[in-house]
Amino acid sequence: MTLPRAMIFNIIALCFEISWCSVARAAAQPCTLKTAEFCRDTNQLVWSPGFDGEIKRFVGPHTGEFATLQRQVLASLGGPPDRPVEMLGYKAGGWLFSACKAHECPVKGALLLDYDHSIRGLAVFDFGTKGEKNPRLDLILRDPEDTKARDVLAAWATWTIAQDLFTYSDDYVATKLTGITVLPAQHRKD
Repeated sequence: MTLPRAMIFNIIALCFEISWCSVARAAAQPCTLKTAEFCRDTNQLVWSPGFDGEIKRFVGPHTGEFATLQRQVLASLGGPPDRPVEMLGYKAGGWLFSACKAHECPVKGALLLDYDHSIRGLAVFDFGTKGEKNPRLDLILRDPEDTKARDVLAAWATWTIAQDLFTYSDDYVATKLTGITVLPAQHRKD
């Protein structure tokens, strides 16, 4: 028994329509901290509703080299974005979002999310004043004893130094990370 051509065509058209609807539905998902897997880049996450408030609650009153760490984190994540990196096998998954400060790309930031979309750690990477060649990494970790989060964010900073060696002039780029400061996240009531 064979199906008529018109029926086969209708079945194929229906399959395409169903698959297109699921793609469109997935594309329509909003990008937020709670739906980070739908974010196409760091900027989309940073500009999502509620992001600033979550960062401010997580960082708390810590101060950095040039401003509060809240301001440094938001500025460093708000510039030219990177695509998120899914951290497979990292406590059953998670995401690393990174970007650099607008018009000052040697200043960078990273956000490490857990598989359950909670913030595990933040990093602010800064070369300091021009020519200093003293890159510092400030880490704000939910658990300051979390060596895996620390290692992931330190590895990101080391990788970004290597990438910058090829991007920026020699007088502005350090060849290795010289200091890491680990700070606890603000304790929050959940």
